Amino acid sequence: MAVIYCSISMRSHIGVAMVCMINATAVHEMAEQKVPKLNLLIPTATTETTPIEAQCSRHTLNQSEIVESGYKGTFLWSTEMQSLIISASFYGNFLIIWFTGYFCDVYGPRIVALIGVFGMSVATCLSPTIASWNYYVFFGLRMIFGLFESPALPSMSAMAARWFPPSERSTIAAIITSGNQLSASLGVVIATNLCSLHFLDGWPLIFYLAALIGFTWCILWGFFATDNPSDSKFLSQEEKDYLFEENGKHHQSSAERKQSGLKMPLKSMILSKATFAVISAQFSFNFTNTMMQAYLPSYSRDVLVLDLKENGIFTALPFFIQLISKISMGIFADFLKRKQILSPTTSCKIFQSLASFGCGIIYAIMALYVDCTKTTEALVLLGFFGFFLGGAIPGSFTASLSIAPMYAGMIASFTLIAGAFGNILAPAVVGFFVEKGTRFEWGIVFGVAVLINFIGGIIFLIFGTAKIQLWAIPPKPSKIEIPDPDFVPEIIEDGAHNLNVVQTTVHKF
Repeated sequence: MAVIYCSISMRSHIGVAMVCMINATAVHEMAEQKVPKLNLLIPTATTETTPIEAQCSRHTLNQSEIVESGYKGTFLWSTEMQSLIISASFYGNFLIIWFTGYFCDVYGPRIVALIGVFGMSVATCLSPTIASWNYYVFFGLRMIFGLFESPALPSMSAMAARWFPPSERSTIAAIITSGNQLSASLGVVIATNLCSLHFLDGWPLIFYLAALIGFTWCILWGFFATDNPSDSKFLSQEEKDYLFEENGKHHQSSAERKQSGLKMPLKSMILSKATFAVISAQFSFNFTNTMMQAYLPSYSRDVLVLDLKENGIFTALPFFIQLISKISMGIFADFLKRKQILSPTTSCKIFQSLASFGCGIIYAIMALYVDCTKTTEALVLLGFFGFFLGGAIPGSFTASLSIAPMYAGMIASFTLIAGAFGNILAPAVVGFFVEKGTRFEWGIVFGVAVLINFIGGIIFLIFGTAKIQLWAIPPKPSKIEIPDPDFVPEIIEDGAHNLNVVQTTVHKF
């Protein structure tokens, strides 16, 4: 959970920091001088200001009122430039994410996670200085940040597959990823309050605090973490035996795989319908999550016309509720599976449908109904959005841990590659359509989000599963070995009525 918190806080808080850094009024006035991109794409589209938009426009506030509301930024970065900064880490992430799952499975998730968080912390600590110096160098620094961020989820997925039995996968998936929501709820409230301070202009403190938390985590992780339960100093032998009984039969260490000559079934993974289902769901989830984490502060400022502290509350609410709902749903899903009320596959499909279709409906209502005169309704809708989004954890995320426990790191890498496309697409969509920050522009963005969520949900309903795939089951030891003098071989008959001499071996996982 802590590694996800560190990763997300150092990445997503750029959305809050950007709101504090940018002089939005000046940027939107600059956009007024240009031909709207929407007219270039759809010549018949109208971008005229409606009466309700005129009432809600921040342009009606004078400069002193804007500063009073907490928005005292000085950077004159256009919406496109802001979107590039937000997406820069995703570009860096995309460059190396192809290999992070492999590194986790081969070299172990402990060291991979440690290197990743340390690199992110260094980049975050340098961000305020570089941002004030040069926009393009800052863009490059955010890309470097993304390179180090990519191991976060694959390393935690690999750890979860080794440390927790299948009956607890939904619960542990919810707990591990709850760092995301803690960062986006509690962290956002802290960030908006830091923004309002006059010390160092406020916004650099967001980066410094996130970096400090990251460095602290590195020290604790290096001391306590181990790749496998069998190597831990803090588990009893009984606990180690239990985890081996539950997980060891579906897992081989890298040394065992090398000794047996077992190759990673990449072709089977890529062509698997189960893999396609989880990566489709991950794409839509990442698009949705990035849209809200990175741009809800901007939407709340421009469309809902909230001051900075209200903005923090509105931005934090959906993720705080998501934190509660995902853990509750994870526990409930595991209860239903233990009682055999639902099969693992049915459970995953039900909860993923709740996430995909529920979030799509909320986006549609916000696009068609919400404006600055309906802030209470917006707050309620954002609460429901967080509730529905929590279903993705006992849904597609649990499925990704279940279909190939032996290759959980590699599966996580595939889902993150798909998710990286979603992360990159969200800022691109916002950067293209949103120039003046009007309700109409944001409505089009939310319409795209509706489409993506519904497509992802339908694909998972058709192809999704939580069953271990045949290509992910390691072969059982079945070979003749020269025994020592005291060894008495056991003769067993396999399903084809062939006699095999087997020797009991001790596995390390």
